[in-house]
Amino acid sequence: MGFPLPLIICALLLAGCVEKESPVGEKAGPREREAKVVSIAAVLDRRDLYRGREVTVSGKVTPGLAFEFVNEQPYLLDDGTARIWVITKTVVPEEGSWVTVRGRVVMPYQIKGRRYDIAIVETERKG
Repeated sequence: MGFPLPLIICALLLAGCVEKESPVGEKAGPREREAKVVSIAAVLDRRDLYRGREVTVSGKVTPGLAFEFVNEQPYLLDDGTARIWVITKTVVPEEGSWVTVRGRVVMPYQIKGRRYDIAIVETERKG
């Protein structure tokens, strides 16, 4: 005597409802890897702690100085607590726009003779 057809159908349906398992200790997904946004004032106040480290900051864009024939362009980022220069190798974001920037804190930084005591060299930008 074989299994009744409804029992086989239920078994097949239940087998398809198994959730994907994740091994213990699996690497975090993209959202879990997002860095915590720190205030610009915190970076400036504790510059020795942040020197050479990657940080994420957000703020309103103020245009910087345009340099011709240079692959890096500075712009000023203001989050309401302080302002910091951001150096980008891409297009400077639109003035007044709000962006989140991830990058490495460098001290000092120089472009075509212009010296910045502290700056963030942009590696990623959102917004």
